[in-house]
Amino acid sequence: MMDSHIDQRIKRTWDFFVANAGGLLLGSLVAIVGWMVIIPGPWFTLNLLQEALECARTGRPVRWQATFERQGNFLKSWGLTLAMGIPIAIGFLLFIIPGVLLSLYWFHAPMLAADGRKTLDAISESGRIFQRRKDWAAYFLNWLVLLVLSSVASVTSGIAFIVTLPLTLAYLVYCYTDETSQVPLTLPRREVVV
Repeated sequence: MMDSHIDQRIKRTWDFFVANAGGLLLGSLVAIVGWMVIIPGPWFTLNLLQEALECARTGRPVRWQATFERQGNFLKSWGLTLAMGIPIAIGFLLFIIPGVLLSLYWFHAPMLAADGRKTLDAISESGRIFQRRKDWAAYFLNWLVLLVLSSVASVTSGIAFIVTLPLTLAYLVYCYTDETSQVPLTLPRREVVV
């Protein structure tokens, strides 16, 4: 069950943040500047998310330079931003509930994209993971944790965003790794052409 150890996940997130504070904070600063310029924002954020995932799995320190080194993620990051962002924004405009439901349904899509999936595969697989779980309340609780982190950044006029962004990314990493260790992922079929 994804929410049975939410307190442990928060502690692991904090421990990961403390152990990698320098790389995460500098990477977040690069991502925030990217969002101010708009064009590189999603790319820098997906790169930092991918770096956090790799570092959480391997135990190596986070390199902030990875935020702008992975050129192959540029189109994927914008595809994910548009494919998820527009429907979720429209959902929030339609009485909030549809936006929350889409956010829950696509909760793992950014992580699946960071884990190497194509944009539409990541979105579909995220929906399949959500459908296989019977405890959608677990997603809601984890979504609330991310909402609280975002709210802290909003209340402080974005000043706390430099800290809440890496905490959010690390929390997403642990939600994803905890969930995918329990629920088998559907791997895309690959054809080999000889």
